[in-house]
Amino acid sequence: MRTAVVTLALSLIVTGCLNSIFTKYQDNQYVAPDRKFEQPVLQTLQMFIGEAAAFLFVLARKYNGNASSSSDDTQLPGSGKPQLPRAKSYLLAIPAFCDLLGTTLMNLGLMYSPVSIYQMTRGALIIFVALFSITFLKRTISRVEWFALLLVVTGITIVGLSGKSNAGAEGVTEAHPKVFLGILLILLAQVFTATQFVVEEHIVNRWTVEPLSLVGYEGTFGGLLTFLGMLVGWITFAHGTKGPFDLVNSWNDFISNETIIWSSFAIMCSIGLFNFIGITLTSVLSATARSTIDTCRTLLVWIISLWLGWESFVFLQLVGFCFLVFGTLLFNGAINIDKYLPSWLTADKSTVRIIDVVDEQIERQ
Repeated sequence: MRTAVVTLALSLIVTGCLNSIFTKYQDNQYVAPDRKFEQPVLQTLQMFIGEAAAFLFVLARKYNGNASSSSDDTQLPGSGKPQLPRAKSYLLAIPAFCDLLGTTLMNLGLMYSPVSIYQMTRGALIIFVALFSITFLKRTISRVEWFALLLVVTGITIVGLSGKSNAGAEGVTEAHPKVFLGILLILLAQVFTATQFVVEEHIVNRWTVEPLSLVGYEGTFGGLLTFLGMLVGWITFAHGTKGPFDLVNSWNDFISNETIIWSSFAIMCSIGLFNFIGITLTSVLSATARSTIDTCRTLLVWIISLWLGWESFVFLQLVGFCFLVFGTLLFNGAINIDKYLPSWLTADKSTVRIIDVVDEQIERQ
């Protein structure tokens, strides 16, 4: 059992890391002598295709007789809530739309920032999820959790400042205004991702939704919305602009480089495996363990990026990473430092985590 858990944990770290590395690798490919592959919307579409592939795992489990055969209006064992009816599955198009906006902004931000800063900046997600949970889900947050969020904000700020001196793939210092723009886009993306989490939580508080099915539905709806957006954009304003909504140009860029085609296939496979492994692992591990695993994923992305020569080591980035990791682990309850904190800071500490079900079961990319 222990060997299986360790294998799953390592597989989750590797597949999650590959998602970021392959996407940045695509960004570095040239589709013309003076132009790189800059197609954040097309990259969003391939992410949704990878998510929709979750239905393959659902069908495989049903074929093997391991999935529940309950009808739409029955309750899943131990859930206490009815299963989401197929007739209402369209509700999942709302978080899928938030996912579309968030992922596209993150892909755009990744084009302008080193992959390690991209991965670390995504840690700001818990800040917006916490604030939105307080506002819309009427959750409460303890002083220790506020303290943890302050550490995360500090870490994100330091990581952002480190972008000023981060070197690019050819050893040339990147134009830090572009790095800051990339960070701002990634932070804005976390707003939409947090909205997605809150909407998902609202849905799963009312109905039971199998995690893999949730990923599959959102991947399907998101893929359709993304393609429709590209089609409408191409017809109305993007035709001939060679921008991300120019459908013909996006397709030509995609097929112009065989490496881009293979990396797209690799991204879709890694996302599908990442979702399946993550949900399988959650059934035997706690959320705190998942938090630690995800921290290892960020560290691995940074190490690989340094090894590939995409960026140089910046000590300030290491300091920011430490603040970010410590704050995230403290917020998620993976570490306990109550005995080192003043009593007034821990007086209202709760055993209930503010982020409840959704993020424990599902990781998108």
